[in-house]
Parts: sequence; structure tokens; C-alpha cells
Amino acid sequence: MVEVIRKNIINHISTASILSFLIIIIALIPRSIEVLNHNYLWGFDQGEHYLAVYDIVINKNLTLIGTKVGGGGGFFQGPGWYYLLSIPFILTSGDPYGGMLLMLFIGIGTVFIAFRQSQIMFDYKTGSVIAFLIAISPTIIPQSRFIWPPFPISFLTVLYLYSLFRLLSGNRKYLPIVTFIIGMMSHFEIATSGTLLLQFVLFSPILFWKHLTSLKFIALSMITFLLSLSPLLLFDIRNQNIVIKGMINMINNKNAVKLPYDWIINNHFQVFTNNFKGTFYAADKMWFVFLAFIIIGSIMYFLNKSNTQPKKLFVLYLLTSPFLLFIVFMKFSQYMWDWWILQMPIIYCFLFGVLLVSFWKDKYFKMLIVFVLCLFMIFYTKQTIAWYKNDLNDYGGTHKIKGKTDALDFIYKDANGEPFSLFVYTPPVYTYAYDYLALWYGKNRYGYVPGKDKKNVFYLWIEVDPNKPWAHKGWQETVIKEGKVLKTIELPKSKFIIEKRVIE
Repeated sequence: MVEVIRKNIINHISTASILSFLIIIIALIPRSIEVLNHNYLWGFDQGEHYLAVYDIVINKNLTLIGTKVGGGGGFFQGPGWYYLLSIPFILTSGDPYGGMLLMLFIGIGTVFIAFRQSQIMFDYKTGSVIAFLIAISPTIIPQSRFIWPPFPISFLTVLYLYSLFRLLSGNRKYLPIVTFIIGMMSHFEIATSGTLLLQFVLFSPILFWKHLTSLKFIALSMITFLLSLSPLLLFDIRNQNIVIKGMINMINNKNAVKLPYDWIINNHFQVFTNNFKGTFYAADKMWFVFLAFIIIGSIMYFLNKSNTQPKKLFVLYLLTSPFLLFIVFMKFSQYMWDWWILQMPIIYCFLFGVLLVSFWKDKYFKMLIVFVLCLFMIFYTKQTIAWYKNDLNDYGGTHKIKGKTDALDFIYKDANGEPFSLFVYTPPVYTYAYDYLALWYGKNRYGYVPGKDKKNVFYLWIEVDPNKPWAHKGWQETVIKEGKVLKTIELPKSKFIIEKRVIE
């Protein structure tokens, strides 16, 4: 008997290990394109963030705030993204490629912890299916393919759902952990953190009804939430409540143009529906099938007496999340961005995975589940092949880092070791992406950073605006009008214009 149990345990561990390995490989292949070709998106946001990290690591200027956001009034995200990005910055001596490795690590980590934690919550079949759905999701995969602060939200959402499940299972100690994770999201996308907190509050009567909370843990959860926001709060105290005032201004929209209510509803509805359709392959064309499955599957799940009360409450939370979150966002009567609800694809994968496996005991449904997963795998394979075909050798023009570093190489080589100044024209106006490359790449590869003075030899580095291809000419003739033009060259691959001038 003992030997049989031992063999069953070994077989179970072996099966789980093989499944986890295969799912990680499936997740890794499409997420690795930019890591393999060393050519990734390098734009306004990436340059701004790396300049901030450079100031933290190199200049030792620690910060209490992150990027400014919020439109009217303005406020700031938490600084956690900068400090997280500082880890690969230090390990790679400022090379943005380290940031790409970080994004890949976070993406694979999201799949792995979803596999491990959902096994604990349910069983290894459910864990495998949930992890598989996250691994192949066409809207989650790109989160590992460029450096952007909202994308770690998916990783934090898995931790949040696990902690919420433990709370619903009767472990009140997880309430402070839930609120701490929600607060930590403010370091990556503050709109997600704030709206998820309000959604949780709307759902919380169920927690009180089940006597899962107490005043002690409610007070402790408030403390952990404020603790996660402590850098922002300290900054706010030092600066006349600028963050809180900015948030209030945005919520009240006093300075914003009032939009028709039907337009607001339509905009918010489109963001939510596109978010759902983008989570699964073919959901854009067969969304009604997915929706019908979720409705019917949820009803059957709730009626199934073998499912425990905590599991039913958890599924109820997953099921009601888009509706409660939509209600929260209706307070915001302005344009809504899709990255504000990046937690929802993870929630949909959990919901869909739990409901799929709940039919596993029926042999006919089992065949249907295998068919659906195989169909998803076929779509994933076709999409991955298309990504590799289109993106692996894509030069990227002016948008990716290869085009920018090649342009910088051209300028340095043309200068032939002589000092020069550099002025950049770019449609976003702010030249963060170029400034960082001159600071990091120029100094590391060529030993010096271009100057900013209009004297002797200087270069104009021009990114042509595709919508206004003439716009840079006005800049050349007004803002940068000094100097004699020695040469003007358009780089064949990137289409950057490089102009060399001299003041004699």
C-alpha cells in the first residue's frame, strides 16, 4: 500500500513537472523575440524612464515619485518601477537590453506562479490549464516584448488572486496582504490600483457577510495599503498635497471638456470588450460562444455541491469583476485607456481555466476541453510563426533601438574623434530616448557625450514626422538656424536625416 502511494506521488510530481516545463517553453518562445534579436522598441517612455533610473543609480538622487500622470492637475505614480528597473540597469551597466530581460523574466514568472498557486488553490489540472491560457494569451504575450511600467500588473494580479482566495477560504491574515498588493500596483499603473481597490470594496460585503474580517484586520489592511504608498505620501506631505490635489482634480474633471454620457459609456464599453476579446484567440469573432460558455459554466459550477464555498466565492469574484470595475470607471467621465485594466486578462484566464476543468469528469466534456485547448494551440502556433516572420528581422525604422544606435554610430564615425554637439528633432518633442542613448551608448562606446552648444561642429538628428513630413524644416530654419550646412544625409534603413553644420 505504501509503495502504491509512493508511486502515485512520484507520478503526480513527474506529470506536474513535465507539464510546467512544457508550459514554460510555450510561454518562452513568443516572448523571446526581442531578447534574441537585441532590437526592441525604444521610444519616448523608455528613454524617460531610463533617464530617471540613471539619475537614481549614477547620480545617487533617490526619488519618492515615479512618472507624472493624470492630465488636469496632474499627479504621480509610485517610484517602484524606477527602482525595479534599476536592478537590470546595475547588472548591465545601463544597457536597456537588461530591461528587456527583466520583462521576459516577469512574463515567464507570471506563468510559473500562476501554475504553482492555482495548483494550491484547486488542483494540478486547473493550474496547468490556467497557466497554459496565460502562456498563450495574445494580449498577455506582448507584455514581455517591450519595456513599459504597466506590464508587471499581470504578475501582481496572480499574487492578488491567490491572496484573495486564501482570504475567501477563511484566512483573515491575507486581508492586509490583499490591500498591500493593490497598493503596490500604484507603482506601475496608479489607475489600476485605485479602481481595483474600489472594486474590492464593492465586493467586500460578501467578506463581512461570511465573517472573514474583523476591525483588527481592517485596520491592519489600511496600514499595509498606506505602507505600499508611503513614498508618494511622504512626497505629498513635503509638497503641499500636490498628489492628492491632482487626483481630486482628475476625478472631478473640473478642467476637462465635458463629454456626452453616451460617448463615455460607449468608450468604456469598447475598452472592456476589446480587453476580453483580446485575451483569447478567436474571441473577437466568437465572443458570444465564450460568453455563453462562461454563463452556463458558472451556473453549473455554483450548482455543483462538490465545489466548496470558498471556490464558489472566488469564481463569483472573477465573474463579477468586469461589471464592478465598469461601475467604478463610470465615475471617470473621460477617455479611458486599455492599459488601465491589465489585470482583467489574468482574471479571465483564471475564470475560463476553472470552468473548463470543472467539466473534466465527464468524458464527453473532457474531449471537448482537449479539442478547445488544441484549437488554442493551433492559433498560438500560427500567431507565433507570424511574429517571428515579421518581427525577428524587423529593423524597426526610427522606432527600435537598432535604428537609433546605428544613427548614433554614423554621427560619431563621421565626427572622426573630434568633439561635436548634437541636437535632436522628434515628433513627440521631448528627446528622452535620444538623450539617454547619447548619455549611455555614446559615453560607453566612444568615450564622450555630445555637447549642447551651437559652436564649431554640430549635428542635427532628425526623426521625420510621418503625419507632417515638413515639420522639421521649420525647426531647422528657426530653432536651429545657425551654422553652415556641410552635408545632409538620409540613412537608408531608418530614414533618419543627419545634417552636419559648422560655425566658422
